[in-house]
Amino acid sequence: MMNHNRFQEVLSFKNEGLITYIMSDSFRIHYNHGLLKAIELSKKFGKGLQIVLLRIPEENKRNNEFFKKGIFGYERFLSKFTNNVYYLEEDSSFFYSLLKKSAIVIKDRAYLKEHRSIENKIYNFLEDNSISLTLVESNVMVPILYASNKEEYGARTLRPKIMKNMDQFIDIEDSNFPNFFYEQEAKEVLDIFLEHKLKNYDKRNDPSTSYTSDLSVYLKYGFISPLEIVKRVQEYEHINGEMFLEELIVRRELSYNFVYYNKNYNVFKQMTYNWAYDTMENHIFDDREYIYYKEDYINFRTHDKYFNAAMKEMVYLGKMHGYMRMYWAKKILEWSQTYEIAYDTIISLNNYYFFDGNTPNGYTGAAWIFGKHDRAWGERFIFGKIRYMNENGLKRKFNIDDYVDKVDNLVKNKF
Repeated sequence: MMNHNRFQEVLSFKNEGLITYIMSDSFRIHYNHGLLKAIELSKKFGKGLQIVLLRIPEENKRNNEFFKKGIFGYERFLSKFTNNVYYLEEDSSFFYSLLKKSAIVIKDRAYLKEHRSIENKIYNFLEDNSISLTLVESNVMVPILYASNKEEYGARTLRPKIMKNMDQFIDIEDSNFPNFFYEQEAKEVLDIFLEHKLKNYDKRNDPSTSYTSDLSVYLKYGFISPLEIVKRVQEYEHINGEMFLEELIVRRELSYNFVYYNKNYNVFKQMTYNWAYDTMENHIFDDREYIYYKEDYINFRTHDKYFNAAMKEMVYLGKMHGYMRMYWAKKILEWSQTYEIAYDTIISLNNYYFFDGNTPNGYTGAAWIFGKHDRAWGERFIFGKIRYMNENGLKRKFNIDDYVDKVDNLVKNKF
């Protein structure tokens, strides 16, 4: 059975028209509440069904190719339910002509600004045509509006709200559909994580190892549901499962809370706390020993071999170890002429090069570099009270040169 609290409003619709599902974030067959509800309503009321796959292309061609490979075969599979299946890359006049045929439209909820802008256009169009819109949340464990009605200060304030509502959103999967390309690949990556990495997940912060889940890119495009991951981890019953679920559920959904309730989450002057802006103001004229620009970063021309290795991982492989992402962004803060330039550079590189870039996690991670969801630390040159990281910390905690060798080998094997 599906929990209807995943839907924003009670389903109601006019008598004429099709059942339309806009697949805009959950590009999968399994654990897709919007798809299953659309199929259910079509059968229940004997109405025709149309499915629109809507994805606005990204700036990076590599990411677009990855996505298209992932949805290969979807249209053919979905034709078993309807011949009205469309893949569109813009909300064109043709798109709205399809919507006009609807009795009701079901859509994956949007979170980022550019996606919410399109969602608002859809809502206004449907309202003008007396067509109901129902939003569904399949890409978080607890729907954003249900978990909280405001921007939360941090994980400690959101965690109890998430955890007290978790059980009612553990839905039972009720489809026997086949897996598609990246849907199957995501499940295999999850299997590898559970069987070989979860037991060492407490060592995940070491960049020289490979104990992270590698699921973020599949979560970004909705090729796998967090619900499925949670159920599998819970069934595996390993002691490290709790710390993994903390990151998958609480930390990840804190980022969704941030971008949903902070309307200026991507604006430097409004994305973090007053104490952080105050300390940056106090240190804006501190002398920088090194000043680098985006061209230096993407051509690996800094004095820091660990940073350069992280950039190689980003540019060539489209990913970066999670701990190194923090180090990488902290160094950009330190080496930029201004804090705002640093922020813009981090966002630009993140959204362009990472397969899992341009997500709530990405924007929240960038804001964290400037104090968001963190506390004030001891006063320090350039950083002020913002958390500081340096290469001595990498050397002290990890076999960091092994990370450099690992990245070089990965790049060499790729080419």
